[in-house]
Amino acid sequence: MATGYGSPGSPVEYDEILTPANIAQFLATRSWTKRFDRQFDQVWVLEREGADRPVSVLLPREPSFVDYDKCLREALTAITRAYDIELAELAEKVASVHADLFFVRVDQSMKDGTIPLRQASVLLDGIDQMIRAAALSAHNPHTSGRGRIPDYVNEFLNDGIRMGHTKKGSFVITVAARIDDVETGDRREQPSLLPDAPASFTRRVMTSLATSLDVTRKFASEPRGFADVEDAMEQGLRLPVVQALQEMSAPDGLRSLDLSFEWAAAEPQLASVPSRINLGRGVIDELPEIERRLMRRSEPERLTLVGLVKELKLEDDGDLPDEQGGDVIIHAEVGNRTRRVAIALGGNDWQLAISALRARVPLMVTGELGKRGNIWRLNEPIELDRNYLESVLSGRSY
Repeated sequence: MATGYGSPGSPVEYDEILTPANIAQFLATRSWTKRFDRQFDQVWVLEREGADRPVSVLLPREPSFVDYDKCLREALTAITRAYDIELAELAEKVASVHADLFFVRVDQSMKDGTIPLRQASVLLDGIDQMIRAAALSAHNPHTSGRGRIPDYVNEFLNDGIRMGHTKKGSFVITVAARIDDVETGDRREQPSLLPDAPASFTRRVMTSLATSLDVTRKFASEPRGFADVEDAMEQGLRLPVVQALQEMSAPDGLRSLDLSFEWAAAEPQLASVPSRINLGRGVIDELPEIERRLMRRSEPERLTLVGLVKELKLEDDGDLPDEQGGDVIIHAEVGNRTRRVAIALGGNDWQLAISALRARVPLMVTGELGKRGNIWRLNEPIELDRNYLESVLSGRSY
């Protein structure tokens, strides 16, 4: 039973969301009737079947009035009681009118209701990677994900995606993808054109994400439902999404990832996509094999990485420096994320890597990027920029 406005949460926490204009838009999408629309306030009424009397809300519009805060508190109390919800949930519903919401719930054993900070970081990185892949697919369904990202896609990723309040009662990350007024204005002004109106870029991105997640689940649980992996890729299976899900579900004790969507009321959802996708252990355990199959169908990507040396793993311990070699671990940006990348070096290149580690000088190295299990590697042919490194090291003493 909801305890009403102010418990838990305070209007101050949600003052940017629970504005009179946003609340009015929410009520308009939930069968409320606007009885009076005056300069300084509105009266909204909800007729409920079986109720003794309708719910009436006086919604203030002028913050300069002395009773504005009191009237707004009373209005929110009436609305939360009408739906038997808390203030935080109402804020979420109001926000969803102009934003597609994406929820990621972690189902795992948690002794005190918390998860490790590094796991939280991996979850956020994974969500960012999946949304980036969906945005590129929305821009071009046949994209490889490589090359220059269009400016408007970058703007969407940098400003259009927001992290919302974590839901109470379990570890749930809330992501809001905002649908701007400029995108929905034509729909509100010309409702007769709604069925033919093109979807906003935000809606196309989130629909692409929901589709990819659902195809991933289906391909992992019922691969016979697809002619082959190419058929699954045509339907929305994406390597970056599979890799992100694999990393997000790696912690011991994680039972499932519960992924759900709530579509903004400001724009009708015309595509047939699921609003909830549950990835249990049976699906999660198939992700490494799906990744391998997708990697085999991806053309090797030759990249130049720049990053500081974080670790040296000596494998060939010869008597002479030229006979030594092993894996050099650098931190470098791969797909807009900082990752640990292993590079096999030997001889003089290995000695330069040791010097770079001591002097904290970044390596600049080119090779074919690949992944083995959970480890990213730069594979042969490998080219270390020795001239750059030697010129920098020559000016330092260490």
